[in-house]
Amino acid sequence: MSQIDPIVLLAALGGGAGVSAVLQATGTVIAKIRRGVSPREGKRRVDIVQQRDEAILRLDQATERADWADANRLVAVANEQRAREHAAELRVQLIAAAGISRDELPDWPDMDRTIPREEFHRLRREGQA
Repeated sequence: MSQIDPIVLLAALGGGAGVSAVLQATGTVIAKIRRGVSPREGKRRVDIVQQRDEAILRLDQATERADWADANRLVAVANEQRAREHAAELRVQLIAAAGISRDELPDWPDMDRTIPREEFHRLRREGQA
């Protein structure tokens, strides 16, 4: 057997280590390509998906509240219209039955005006007492 030159041995080991590093880097790149993103980007993607899902949930809740408010508004408008029609019928009956002229009737109340919330609560408390 011949003696191995130390320089040749170091060159062979260095080359092997270099090839090993290249293979390791290549493996890492291939793994990232297969996953599609780096781990940090993957975490960010999960965060973005979670934020999107939360935003969709908030939108659904806001839409539901808006639909509920619209339905209540429609009911209130219908009730107000029925009240106006009933008042008009009673006014006509009053004129016909009592022989009262239109000039003797009081003016129509302002049905579009609402009382302040505090006044409503005060009247409600007085009515319950």
